[in-house]
Amino acid sequence: MDAFAEFLQAKYALDQRSLNPDVWRRFLNEISVRNPLDLLDVGTGTGSMLRRILGNSDNGVMRLTGLDIESGLLDIAEKEITNLLQSKGFSVENGAGRLSAVNDEDRIEFQRVCTPLTDFRSALNCFDIITAHAFMDLVPLQQTLAGFYFRLKPGGLFYATINYDGETVLFPPYPDSEFEDALLHCYDASMEARRLNGSETGGAKCGRRLYGELLNAGFEIVCYGSSDWNITPCDGAYLDDDHIVLDRLLGWIHSEGRNNPELDPEKLDRWLACRRRQLQMQMLGIIVHQIDVLARKLARTVSI
Repeated sequence: MDAFAEFLQAKYALDQRSLNPDVWRRFLNEISVRNPLDLLDVGTGTGSMLRRILGNSDNGVMRLTGLDIESGLLDIAEKEITNLLQSKGFSVENGAGRLSAVNDEDRIEFQRVCTPLTDFRSALNCFDIITAHAFMDLVPLQQTLAGFYFRLKPGGLFYATINYDGETVLFPPYPDSEFEDALLHCYDASMEARRLNGSETGGAKCGRRLYGELLNAGFEIVCYGSSDWNITPCDGAYLDDDHIVLDRLLGWIHSEGRNNPELDPEKLDRWLACRRRQLQMQMLGIIVHQIDVLARKLARTVSI
């Protein structure tokens, strides 16, 4: 398993704890009345959102499409989904990028699609639900949401989770707080500078931007709320695989600092050594501000 796949697997439990409970419950209520269900999951990765849905729904007939640009991640997603369904008593058949599972009257189909979202082709009005987990900061919001609008059936839902929203806080306070503030500003600025095919992406304030962009794209907001990561030692130990996630975050913040000539490299290395030492001692904590949103496609009216 490569390093990024390991990171995605490590944060599964953290993401589950962090999902906004009100938005999550509303989402589950909405999908419970849709049978059959056609769902597109963009940026599928190792299948975390699809696994959550399968593990927390009453199933019925579900046709799931998982879209990602990394075939290795989709391999893991298919394996994890297979294991989950078999544990629930389904008979599973795999082949040619498709999975079919049957358990009495419940039928699950999973199709993996390895392509960029910009190259993905589908019929109009063909999905009941589109999900995007920790993904929307990577893509241009206006164009992406317009594409989602036309792919969703009338009244279809868009559920976007773990959308970064511009605040990372480390504790205990770093002795050179001015330097750490500058470093975290650099970290956010790198997300703001990100472009996809020349277009601005959701960036470091994706969570709050989604609200307005969804309204502009013809959606109504059904439910909206914070889904902050809180990685804090409890009784002297990190929960689940939180330590792996935190170590990876420190590495990414350090790498962005390396790309900024205004930050002293020696100070940067001292910062990383200090924070990793605190991590090893199970003293370091971090809060990352994020937002979840559930939105519904509205019918557009034409003025005459």
